[in-house]
Amino acid sequence: MTNHFILITARTNSSRLPNKILLPFAGRNKLRSIDILIKRAQKVKLPIVLATTKLKSDNKLVSYVKKNYKIDIFRGENKNKLKRWHDCFKKFKINQAIIIDGDDVFFDYDICKKLIKKKDKHEIVSAPKKMITGLFTHMFSMSALNKMRPYYLKNQDTEMIEPYIKKAKILVKKLSVAKVYVNKKIRITLDYKEDYKMMNYIYKKFSATTNSIKIIKFLSKKKEISEINYFRENSWRLNQIRKIKKLKI
Repeated sequence: MTNHFILITARTNSSRLPNKILLPFAGRNKLRSIDILIKRAQKVKLPIVLATTKLKSDNKLVSYVKKNYKIDIFRGENKNKLKRWHDCFKKFKINQAIIIDGDDVFFDYDICKKLIKKKDKHEIVSAPKKMITGLFTHMFSMSALNKMRPYYLKNQDTEMIEPYIKKAKILVKKLSVAKVYVNKKIRITLDYKEDYKMMNYIYKKFSATTNSIKIIKFLSKKKEISEINYFRENSWRLNQIRKIKKLKI
């Protein structure tokens, strides 16, 4: 099996911010969310796969990516994200993949590169709780997905993956990161219209592939910009908790 991939998991059918993966950003180059994600993923220098759904609503996303990039595309389950990942891993013979959520437009590619360089063999590596939301989420192995398979096959909606990890009794390694990445009143993920507004400020100031630490330092100084969307962090976390509580595994 191939050692590492970047897996961008995205779809157009988002409820709070419709079609966010194709939203254009203000600036000299009218890049969309998916453009910035792919350009940052390319900095990691690993094979990239866009893992989206078979829904007709995602045809435009697939067409756009095919037209503009030479990356692989996988189309699978809609709400059963874990099965989509598993089927994608199987098709491309992936052993480990860094999972980039479509929400995390300005994810930190340097964290990903360092993680690959360390050749970490844990089944799952996750971001620590106090880390700035949107910089890193997970690195997953095929063995972890196989262990979780009996549980996620019984459920159609696996948006919240933590309960499945717990049920499968998988030991998760928490990513070790520098202080600059934690305990900041900064939110760099695209889930609400306020997130989109704040990210437009980032893109006006920086390029699509600017180092994340430069962005963090800028937002730390320009609190009037980071405050545009940070108040949404609590709503976002409460929504995550609510969805997890509704799950029956």
